[in-house]
Amino acid sequence: MVKLLGELLMINKKINVLDRLKQDSFKKKESPVKQNIESKEFEITVIEKDFLPDNEVLFNYEDIQDLEMKNDLLKYESLLNLAKSNYHTKAGEILNEANEKYANHKNGTFSIWLEHMKIGKKSAERLINRFKFIKNNCLTSEDQFYFETLPLSLTYEISAPNANKDLINAVLNKQIKTRKEYIILKNTLKNESPKVSEFDSIEKLFNKLNSNISTLIENKVESSTLDSNKAKTVYEKIELLNKEIKSLLIEIEKLN
Repeated sequence: MVKLLGELLMINKKINVLDRLKQDSFKKKESPVKQNIESKEFEITVIEKDFLPDNEVLFNYEDIQDLEMKNDLLKYESLLNLAKSNYHTKAGEILNEANEKYANHKNGTFSIWLEHMKIGKKSAERLINRFKFIKNNCLTSEDQFYFETLPLSLTYEISAPNANKDLINAVLNKQIKTRKEYIILKNTLKNESPKVSEFDSIEKLFNKLNSNISTLIENKVESSTLDSNKAKTVYEKIELLNKEIKSLLIEIEKLN
């Protein structure tokens, strides 16, 4: 009887060990899969991967004949922009706080932390600039709501530190509503802006040198042992040469 009980206990122990091994085996198999799924979900959320074709898709709402579909798609686009925008605004706020606290620490921990979070340095800067832009330019809840409904790419354009103020105002005043419109107008303004010619650069340099030379001559004449008439003659000759050089520069500009 005792022997039989012992054998039963041994069988139970074997079963328990086998069960444990099976459970551990399943755990080991499930764990990496779960981690991979979580990692992918996090990566997609934070980095916002774009599964788009290489070429830009030409889509025009005016081409849609079905009025209900057109209005619905416009509404859905606005809602999607708002959802994405709200996330980016919150992310910018968090990164801005972290940046102000720890970015200046010389051990580089903050930069390593960004890498750990799979956020590039430039992406972090853009998110922070975007958050600061909202804080400084969207003074009412209505302003912020409108900003959040704009295409994300457009909000990054106008929140860049070097963004054109006229273009920013055009966006906030609802004159520009897409990044494409923004870029077209930006390029137009760039082409219309007066360019500094080589002549202008030469003339500025000449005027600067001329001013320095004139001051130097005056000082030399004042401290010179030459009599005043001779010194005056030297000074006048130099002034005459300066005028001739300037007139030649004007002639060159006319030829251009």
